[in-house]
Amino acid sequence: MTRLFIHVAILCALSTPTLAADLTSEFDARHKTCLEAIADDAQEAYELALQWRNEGGGRRAKHCVAMALFGLGHEDEAAYRLDALAAGADGGSNETRVKHYAEAANFWLVSKESERAYASASAGLKIEYDHIDLRITRARAYALSGRYDYAETDLTSALSLDPARADALRYRADARFQQEDIEGAQADVEAALDLEPTSVETALLRGKIRESVRLKALSAAVETLNDTVE
Repeated sequence: MTRLFIHVAILCALSTPTLAADLTSEFDARHKTCLEAIADDAQEAYELALQWRNEGGGRRAKHCVAMALFGLGHEDEAAYRLDALAAGADGGSNETRVKHYAEAANFWLVSKESERAYASASAGLKIEYDHIDLRITRARAYALSGRYDYAETDLTSALSLDPARADALRYRADARFQQEDIEGAQADVEAALDLEPTSVETALLRGKIRESVRLKALSAAVETLNDTVE
């Protein structure tokens, strides 16, 4: 069966609602299989995804190519492709585009590319302003670039939408700690641990905050003692 015949068959199928639905279901199933294969053998999954894309797999195949690249350790290339997919003509619904922007932003963060992570998250937020995960991701991009005040603002917005997001509380605790708002940081980290008592990351952050408080108290005590001696 030639590629031309495949393309013609797809166009014909899409002209009939029932067949179009069947085709979408088939593509979704293949997409799921493709993504699952990455965990077993990312290189093979990448090659199969490329073949599928070249055969007319569309956005699902392109998405699997990007995710396989991430699995192979090429985070920046994966993020670039996801951004392109989200912005492209075949990016899918707004919900799908937002998902791809969120994935791209997170991959840029893995690559330590704060500005690109910010750009991806902001592009997604232009589509869905109240998307909590994108708010949190953009906050992390701000924090990575040292703009902790902006990070805190985005995290506060996320928490206004869902106060029970332990990850947002943890990130805001860190942002506040970096700005020397110890009281605010302590409140957030304790609230985060109330929601997720077994979180190692949050426990480590609490330890970091407590150690800072201890050292400041010790420094103040030494200074007071020195003043008394003098």
